[in-house]
Amino acid sequence: MKLEDRMRQSIRRRSGSVVLRSEVAALGSRTQVTHALGALLRDGELLRLANGVYAKAKRESPSGRVRPLGNLEEIVRETAQKWGLVLRGMVSCNEAGGTEDGAVALLAETDSPRISRRLVIDGQLVKFRSRRRKHRDVEAHRSLVIPASGVARFVQDLARRLKVAYVPSSMDQWAETVTHLAGDEVRSDSTQDLLVALKRAGKLSKEEVAALTIRHLRERKQHVRPV
Repeated sequence: MKLEDRMRQSIRRRSGSVVLRSEVAALGSRTQVTHALGALLRDGELLRLANGVYAKAKRESPSGRVRPLGNLEEIVRETAQKWGLVLRGMVSCNEAGGTEDGAVALLAETDSPRISRRLVIDGQLVKFRSRRRKHRDVEAHRSLVIPASGVARFVQDLARRLKVAYVPSSMDQWAETVTHLAGDEVRSDSTQDLLVALKRAGKLSKEEVAALTIRHLRERKQHVRPV
């Protein structure tokens, strides 16, 4: 079996969307691996994100454009994990000249000092930088990248990373008592409580809390089966 076919099978068996060259390097010599990866790139089965970093891809018809199988956030998180980086947040920002077509860039913040890595995913530039560095031009356009699904898990992970926990205040207890006496059985869940805690800790803006709450409630409603 040709190395190209063996590599194709190896990649298809792997979970996730990201493939590192180091993960397939043992399949052949350096030159052979380079030629096999090049063939998969030409066939539209892989998309090069950075030196030694690839995403599983598919060629669209009839345009012929090669698009990654995973979404932007999934690819960034998976790449960070494979690089051994712990993400502390992702910030979308407009940076003129960020890519050839001026696409919106994403800043991935980590605690790793003096890091400067980048990916180009479907025409969008993603930069990995140390959280300790000041990015005043980016902070001016700060916005949380809200997931399309799995909001509860996202909020839990965010609170855990930021070391924020929900501790009910006397005002919370009073409001719950008044609500109960009024006959309203609607109660917040643990995700909504964590959003309150993150807002109080100054980790989320009120707009971010509102957007996450709406997405969470919609998602929760979809999982409620009619009786």
